[in-house]
Amino acid sequence: MPGGQRTSRLARRWPAIRARGMRRFVVVRGLLLYGGGMFALMAVLMWSKFGFGNPRFELLIGVAAVLCAFGGTVWAAITWVLNERIYGALPPAEKPR
Repeated sequence: MPGGQRTSRLARRWPAIRARGMRRFVVVRGLLLYGGGMFALMAVLMWSKFGFGNPRFELLIGVAAVLCAFGGTVWAAITWVLNERIYGALPPAEKPR
């Protein structure tokens, strides 16, 4: 059962992630990994489409940086809240001691 595997994985890994705190989760996983990865992808795509010589390239990169940082932060915050709900709903037998 795919949902059961994800739940048991969450039950094993979430306590350690949770112990480090929400701020670290949002900064590392959201801002740096998700937002940074999306920004790198967007920068490569914009460079291949417009090139460095485009007069608006700097503006596009700046807007992409802000939007990717915001998106990564929001994604991580939503992920944190949903994982907390799922972990809180697990029966005590599944939670590690």
